[in-house]
Amino acid sequence: MDEQRGVQALAVCPLFADVNEADLRQLASAGSMRRYRRGQLLFSEGDPGDSMLVVVDGSLKAVSASAHGEELLLAVVDPPGVVGELTVADGGRRSATVTALTDASVLRLERDVVLAVAAGSPALTHALLGSLAEVVRRLTGAAADLVFLDTPRRVAKFLLSLEASESSTRIRSRLTQTEMAHRVGTSRQSLNAALQGFRRRGWITVAGQEIELRDPVALRHYVES
Repeated sequence: MDEQRGVQALAVCPLFADVNEADLRQLASAGSMRRYRRGQLLFSEGDPGDSMLVVVDGSLKAVSASAHGEELLLAVVDPPGVVGELTVADGGRRSATVTALTDASVLRLERDVVLAVAAGSPALTHALLGSLAEVVRRLTGAAADLVFLDTPRRVAKFLLSLEASESSTRIRSRLTQTEMAHRVGTSRQSLNAALQGFRRRGWITVAGQEIELRDPVALRHYVES
């Protein structure tokens, strides 16, 4: 792999923002760049957790599935996000299945290499702990939403999160409606019913995969009510 490209990929990743260049070069020189096509599997839930992935371009999705094949979309990971921090911490098995949402490139870092660099880098150790805390905080919030918010309010909160990430009230989701339904823990039919309810109230307009938030303030009040 081109070491300089690896260093550049790590340098723009918030997880490695405070790590010195020598340590970045050590990680990059031991890493491997991999390319995946849309829909291609990176790893499955239960696989050995032997590496961490830095998204260089494209997007990944992480899902958890029930024994009956029902899916919950846990996260969409865009550049310069990271997948696999939990396995760095304990070396346990993968807690989710990750596939390429679009064509994507990732920098694969072996767990042993990350731990070796972290042993001499307080900055990287601190960043890994912070990243793990963020994962726990996000999953705790998602679990609370499933318990305390009904389906329409979960859909509204999800739309507002897309608005925040894109800094625009006009959202073109990369997710299909089925994937959006998985993200909020509901069926596609229930998702459609919620979207149509918001449309009738004049809060949104829907055109294919593009959704415009006409009244995000009303949506926010609805979530909080």
